[in-house]
Amino acid sequence: MNRPPEKFKRVPAEKLQSFAAACLKAAGMQEEHADQLAQLLADSDLRGVRSHGTRTISGYCPTLQKKGVNPRPQFKILKETDTAVFIDGDGGLGYAPTMLATEKAIAKAKEKGVAVGACCHIGHYGSAGHYVRRAMEENCFAFSVQGAYPQYYPSNKDKRAAHYGNPPLCFGLPGQEGPPLVLDAATCILADYQRGPQIEALEELIPAAFFKSMGYTAVATALGGVFAGQGDPAAREVEAKWPRARMGSLVWVMDLGLFAPAAQVRAGIDALIRLVREEMIPLKGYDEATLPGTLEQRKEQEYRREGIPMGLEDLERLEKLGGELSVPPPWA
Repeated sequence: MNRPPEKFKRVPAEKLQSFAAACLKAAGMQEEHADQLAQLLADSDLRGVRSHGTRTISGYCPTLQKKGVNPRPQFKILKETDTAVFIDGDGGLGYAPTMLATEKAIAKAKEKGVAVGACCHIGHYGSAGHYVRRAMEENCFAFSVQGAYPQYYPSNKDKRAAHYGNPPLCFGLPGQEGPPLVLDAATCILADYQRGPQIEALEELIPAAFFKSMGYTAVATALGGVFAGQGDPAAREVEAKWPRARMGSLVWVMDLGLFAPAAQVRAGIDALIRLVREEMIPLKGYDEATLPGTLEQRKEQEYRREGIPMGLEDLERLEKLGGELSVPPPWA
């Protein structure tokens, strides 16, 4: 999914962002949240994370119109201390409330060294990397995850253990001069679209990998679900009113200089990434050994210069959505 499409048209990020914002507003989302979400989705496109880029508004806009989530939520702080904040997302998408929790956690971590934010009663919050990268901009290390309670099985209709969930999570540490170290992924050994013969063959060949992914899935689900308040009966009431708002989220932020000096940590990340690239033998079929975060940085630099390679099928879906919402695509 996140490989560059074979057939594409390059579109400037600004055009994708403005189009996404206009469509989200036309679908009923309040202006501030629409502008924020459109920027986050365009940022995903810039990093080559197509699965969580502007193409997703083709799903978000109908969900907003059909009241699958609350298009105009009113957030409420349920609990706040010197090192923690807990926010009720009021049935809306998870982006805005989780970013609010992130901003508050960043401020607290800068003062106290460590802080955590959580949200309940929210819908999809997209790439976990949005919140981690925001913390990294403020000289912090961060972790984020989204989960649900009761357990939500988006790709496990048959209840096979090998298909057990796939919640998003991200860890990130900034470098000094080189790329950051950002593990922005999900917990299953294969992506949702790879279910089938590929996963069945691997299930017998390397069962230990599936045992690990099941453990990661369970921990991620619990941290972003019941730990974030989704076990409360109020969560069932929110879900009854806003059916797609059945999840929670968590973001944990630490000041980068909590133990060692921040500059020393950044330089260490540079060295770690450089040594992998220079000294490790690449995996078979690949030209180089890299750590997560490097390719995303390269793509962002290229795509800002030359435009984002949007798949023709994705553009067709976006243009159809624009026609339905009376929002003309600026690249047409």
